[in-house]
Amino acid sequence: MLGSPHSVSSLRFPRLRTPEVRQPCSTPPHPRHLIRAALLALFLVVGSGLPACETDPPALTVGELAFSTDDVRGLSEDQLRRLARIGAVGLAVREDAHLELGRPLLELQLQDALIQRLREELVLQWAEVDDEVLEAHYQTQPEWELEVRHLIRISERWRPEEHRRDARRQAQAALERVEAGEPFAEVAGEVSEEPGAAERGGLLEPGRQGTWVSEFWDAAVELEPGEVSAVVETEYGFHVLKLEDRRQIPFAEARDRVASEVAAMLSQRARWEAWVEERAEDIELHLDRLPSAELPSEEDSGVVARWNREELTAGEVASRLPGLRADTVDAFGRDDEEVRRAVVREAALTNRLLREARSRQVGLPDSRVAEIERAWERTVARWAAAFRFEVGMPLDQLRERALEGLTDTGQNLRIARREVDQRGPTLDHAYDMSLPER
Repeated sequence: MLGSPHSVSSLRFPRLRTPEVRQPCSTPPHPRHLIRAALLALFLVVGSGLPACETDPPALTVGELAFSTDDVRGLSEDQLRRLARIGAVGLAVREDAHLELGRPLLELQLQDALIQRLREELVLQWAEVDDEVLEAHYQTQPEWELEVRHLIRISERWRPEEHRRDARRQAQAALERVEAGEPFAEVAGEVSEEPGAAERGGLLEPGRQGTWVSEFWDAAVELEPGEVSAVVETEYGFHVLKLEDRRQIPFAEARDRVASEVAAMLSQRARWEAWVEERAEDIELHLDRLPSAELPSEEDSGVVARWNREELTAGEVASRLPGLRADTVDAFGRDDEEVRRAVVREAALTNRLLREARSRQVGLPDSRVAEIERAWERTVARWAAAFRFEVGMPLDQLRERALEGLTDTGQNLRIARREVDQRGPTLDHAYDMSLPER
């Protein structure tokens, strides 16, 4: 079988949980409106006899995050939508749910990666490169599986410089203890901030290239069994590594990487593009079956494309829209015929190529899945740094920072807001949102 058993249809991410509905009395007043809220409550009690706990429901909600009428007063519709999306990022960071936040985008990227694997296999077939040739190439640069112990002092790159210096200092102090003769496992169990480090003595599951971030892998692969690294900085903090063992991976398990490398050398771009175009030519589009001036729903069963004996429904197109850029989705909803044609054609062609990949038993290796996921996690980490969102932060503090992030003029925030706008359809899909009617 070519590739690993991963198929795109199995690599789905759960939608982030929808919290229970809040009762009006459970929404705390915004700190800067405490006096106003108290006066209003007094007026209601004296003037109408209502209980003092009766307050207006939130004006804007994102999952369990709520903004009051005063919070959003004067905001335009675009600003309200942006605030909701910033809030969705904050909630995902708070819950450490980065991958779930990006589910629609990641699904499309995984599909693209699987089609790329199909291209690689076809290039090898056209060039008559068989596994014997691939294995000979592999032996010139074999792949390793490493067994590593490590300790980490967590300090992401967005942390204040003082926090970063302190984490590095503690990692260096731990290294010096190991160099002085203390057992690595004992030091890791005492010092490392990784969950479960004490029970495992810092021992990780065996890893291959792509399993860990590049800085970690590069440091580990340079070690000989029994050696300990210097302090290594990654996006997560500061590590010290000890290599326990290394094993050469059998060619059969490394074949996907080798196939990618050799296919890249062969290119065959023109032939691939012609092959794809042949499969696109007989796709019949029926754009008139899409709803006019609105987005289709995932329950819409109307057939919008046909090829051979296959069909694509409007609901299948709808399921792809949250993974696209905001400007594309907006144009699609405005009945832009050129955009609608391109989106539907791309969806139909993607479905056709994915079926081709499955028929040839082409799969995605774990390393490619990990690369896609880590790229998204790095994006969310940059946004978290710009908006100052943190894991486990209180909801009130998250709300305040989301409001600040909506209007602050800092360069990093402007960049983050622009990227959040571009990925709006993906973020809108993560949590239940309720915006004020205009």
